[in-house]
Amino acid sequence: MNEEIQEFMIIGKDGKEQTCRVVFTFDAEEKSYVLFSLIDEKGNEIPGDISAMTFDYDDNNGEMTNLQAVETEAEWEMINEVVLTLLNEFEEEPQLITVTDEEGNDQVCEIVHTFESDEFKKSYVLYVPANDEPFEERDIFAAQYLPGENGEIVELLPIDSDEEWAFVEDILNEL
Repeated sequence: MNEEIQEFMIIGKDGKEQTCRVVFTFDAEEKSYVLFSLIDEKGNEIPGDISAMTFDYDDNNGEMTNLQAVETEAEWEMINEVVLTLLNEFEEEPQLITVTDEEGNDQVCEIVHTFESDEFKKSYVLYVPANDEPFEERDIFAAQYLPGENGEIVELLPIDSDEEWAFVEDILNEL
């Protein structure tokens, strides 16, 4: 394992070498675990789930050895619990914007996702009302926006065309 960039190689199901990037390591129940993401040929993380393996730590050279697949459903449940705990600990405060409706009422909303379109040469935002309802039960809204110097949302604008709505819906379905 390269300590500086924390990457290692495994042999994939297809028999080819696969570069992996360490996300996090931890010890539990007398085993060491590594959470990792897969890396493509260009050195970028491949979008998708983070995976996990067990390993032994070689005190002599500081490397992970004896990488093994996670064996039991109980181990996977424990790993998922660790990942959720980490996500909760490192979760950033939500980005908030104030949206004014047609009647002039202000509503504080939480930004879900921002993205740009090369085709339409516009920036878009997906947002939900900021309230105590479970996230899954809140309506998701979309708008185009004018970005400021640092990418912040300066002004919300309506989405103009059916083609733009189709693009925005495709992005939403990917999330």
